[in-house]
Amino acid sequence: MSDSATNLTRDQIRAQIFGGAESKVQHRILTFFGAKIELRQPTLGAILAAQKNEDREAAVIDTLIENAFIPGTDIRVFEDTDGDQFKAMPFGKDFVAISEAIEEMSSVNFRDKENVAGEKTSTSTGDEAGVGTEEA
Repeated sequence: MSDSATNLTRDQIRAQIFGGAESKVQHRILTFFGAKIELRQPTLGAILAAQKNEDREAAVIDTLIENAFIPGTDIRVFEDTDGDQFKAMPFGKDFVAISEAIEEMSSVNFRDKENVAGEKTSTSTGDEAGVGTEEA
């Protein structure tokens, strides 16, 4: 490490970490049932709340609702009440793509409630399809 890196003040370190955090948010433009949406990286608070939720399905749906935007805007596509409509939709590649994008951006594996960091555990099914796949 260089001397300049080790001589940073507390305020400089905090400014580096917290300054412009919103510009560091990852995002993906995805086609979801034929419509382009911008899926943004969930916040730490959102991930912690999702992990507390015993209902894995609801955790993923809530994450989608909170982080799907009209591309290039701050306008959310979905409303908090859209969860039941999602549950009635056919599960397929569109939901898999959402699940994989959330996992890539957050390193959280929603398929395994025991595993916050997305690492494989002995309870993992090994199925890479994403949320919603269960062992028969």
